[in-house]
Amino acid sequence: MENGQNAIVLAWGELYRTQRFGPNTVNRGAVLFECEWDGGRFESGAFVAGFFRSGEFAGGTFFGGFFCHGIWLGGTWEGGFDRHGRYWPRGENPAQGAACSTS
Repeated sequence: MENGQNAIVLAWGELYRTQRFGPNTVNRGAVLFECEWDGGRFESGAFVAGFFRSGEFAGGTFFGGFFCHGIWLGGTWEGGFDRHGRYWPRGENPAQGAACSTS
């Protein structure tokens, strides 16, 4: 976590929509719809139709969003776009590269 901040832990059974999460966030099972993930660690849960701007995706399910600039460590890729706008189908994961140009 950045600058010694206390971690915000998103737990199983929680649901978030159109919110932004920063570098001091850890997801341990929550479902995020149309959210922005900008740092932190995504360990489990579902990321649906949002922008994964930075951070680590270590587990859980990524479905139909944009994986802009982060580190893919594991999890289930169910389809979505990489930082270059290329669509990746189920079972494949995005390549590492330059940051997403969307704002």
